[in-house]
Amino acid sequence: MIGLVDGSALQFMELVNTRRDKMIRLKYRFHFMNTNGEMVFRYDNAPHHPEVATHPHHKHVNGKKLPGLSKEVGLEDVLLEIEKMISA
Repeated sequence: MIGLVDGSALQFMELVNTRRDKMIRLKYRFHFMNTNGEMVFRYDNAPHHPEVATHPHHKHVNGKKLPGLSKEVGLEDVLLEIEKMISA
């Protein structure tokens, strides 16, 4: 878990395989929480939403999955998104 300057936090897990200068992200989960510990958003690639156009990649916001609004993301992508939210 990473604690951020405004008191929010990011829990994350990335399972990657590196082969010959190529990184393959096998599994990931990025769970961003506000200062009260409530979920702001979560990205993951768990295959539990086959109806989503970007299956298995998807984003949860306010308890809802957002079909078609996610692609594979990494830690840097998520930290940049959080930075924009905190700076606003």
